Amino acid sequence: MGGHSHGEVAAELALTTIRYYIESSRDRVDVTWPFGYDFSISLDENRLSTAIQLANRQVWKRSEQSPEYAGMGTTVAAVLVREDKAAIGSVGDSRVYLSRNGELKQLTRDDTWVGAMIRQGTLNPEEALRHPMRNVLTQATGSRETIDVQTMEYPLCYQDLLLLSSDGLHGVVDEAAVRSIVAAGGALERMAARLVEAARGNGAPDNVSCILVRYADQRDPQA
Repeated sequence: MGGHSHGEVAAELALTTIRYYIESSRDRVDVTWPFGYDFSISLDENRLSTAIQLANRQVWKRSEQSPEYAGMGTTVAAVLVREDKAAIGSVGDSRVYLSRNGELKQLTRDDTWVGAMIRQGTLNPEEALRHPMRNVLTQATGSRETIDVQTMEYPLCYQDLLLLSSDGLHGVVDEAAVRSIVAAGGALERMAARLVEAARGNGAPDNVSCILVRYADQRDPQA
């Protein structure tokens, strides 16, 4: 979380915990589910939800044990691709977008005060952009003992592009500009660099992070 103490510690701890659980649960039949198994969602959604909840527990415990880490936390946006489906998990205001056929769609929901107001219909997106509480999170990994992990599973099509971004990018670059950069195509590394350049050019006040993933299948000789 930008502006909060030791946010980089929280992010690294969360990342390490999530990676470990996802890798250790990949091929095991006897996977443990310390938070229970939700039969209403897919196996990979359960894996992501458990991994993020474990990350929350680790960050929370570290902040409880060490006074200098009190109040630290991190947002999480994660994608787990298996065959032609993407399981998505998130907490906070980092986002996952899908770019398909020139259209850009936000798949995740922002855990922010203004996001909640928009969903309730008491605030419109234009007002949210200028609202003084637009950066106030309603939850983040490590910010409280238990969290509500948002998950979903989305079917992928050939050449779909997934964009994971922090608020340092989508908070200052509007969706029209992001759509234009992504729709231009080309190498993913160059596309990511252009997105970061656009954010910095708009005076990004926070860390700028983005990850791009292009879905390919057997029709692609480079798949």
